[in-house]
Amino acid sequence: MQLLREGYHERLFLLTDEREGLIVRKQTKAESSTLLAEISWLEELPPSLHCYFPRVLRSSKENTNGQAPSYDMPYFGPDWVLLSELMLTQALSHTRAITLLSQVMQIMFEAIFPTTSPQEEPHYPGKVLRLLEQSIHHITQLPVFLPILHSDTVTLNGVQLQNVLPLLHQLTSEKRATERLRPAAVRKVHGDLYPENVLVRIPSLSEATPQMMLLDPVAAIGLGRGDFAMDIAKFRSWLSAELLALRLGLFSVQEESASSPCFTLTLHTEDAQLQALRDGALLREFILLLDTAKWARAVCDADPQWRERVSFYEALYALSMVPFVPFPQSLARFLVGARHLHNFVHTAKDHQRTAQLKIQNLRQAPCSS
Repeated sequence: MQLLREGYHERLFLLTDEREGLIVRKQTKAESSTLLAEISWLEELPPSLHCYFPRVLRSSKENTNGQAPSYDMPYFGPDWVLLSELMLTQALSHTRAITLLSQVMQIMFEAIFPTTSPQEEPHYPGKVLRLLEQSIHHITQLPVFLPILHSDTVTLNGVQLQNVLPLLHQLTSEKRATERLRPAAVRKVHGDLYPENVLVRIPSLSEATPQMMLLDPVAAIGLGRGDFAMDIAKFRSWLSAELLALRLGLFSVQEESASSPCFTLTLHTEDAQLQALRDGALLREFILLLDTAKWARAVCDADPQWRERVSFYEALYALSMVPFVPFPQSLARFLVGARHLHNFVHTAKDHQRTAQLKIQNLRQAPCSS
């Protein structure tokens, strides 16, 4: 058995099976692993969707004989390449890259998102707020963050933001703020959807519809039922180059002298590794797809507030990773998460203030005879 890759929560092994040949075993290495949820998510897929996701050949959902929970899947050989690699190396033309992004989203909008869970809708806002609370609680246990968290504000690139603890208090104490986290429907979602979790079969690139595999559902924050905006958020974070710059260490953080925490965060998007994303064209066309594509209409048009919630999920993804990455990447992710969370909370306040002003103006307007 050969170790292929080791992540924060799981290990991937390559081994030979008498019946299947080469297979991959994905095995937990931490109690916080979402692997059991991933196994259930994959096993409930109807046969018509098996062509888009790894097939569970066998699974072990309990610790047995000293072995951690795991599942076996087919091995995807050298014919299969990550969509992220094809995009970043510019092996694809811009038009072809957009076509593949559209294909990924079409799979989700037509085959995954239509599965809804009405019974989970009443509890959903509380569930995602608990995830945010857990992430921030873990951050409070890190000594390096204590001086930052003691302040009600943090200044990032010259803009004063509310800090994460006051923002969390507002979200949990104000019913109107909590309700903004309620999607029109709780749907089956991927939960960790971005180009690094999409495989493309190279020989099929000459076809109108290339073969794809979508990997690692529910791997990021353990939700397989939720808000489709969380899948949009992870994709947007990657296409904006923000996620990649943080992960690859292509950033710098400078602490400024001030009475409250004050930082300048610079993402080095001019680096050659981010050249394909530098001009923002892929991100803009990705967002345009969601606004115009026929396959997006049934879901997006039924939930006109989904764009506002994207910032919340970008914050949740960033803050959830802070305890798992080394300093200064943890600080950079914290600052990015604080900015997104501030944007989500204060966009709500701005909208509320605008609505109140409209009502006030209507009440004060003279009646026409």
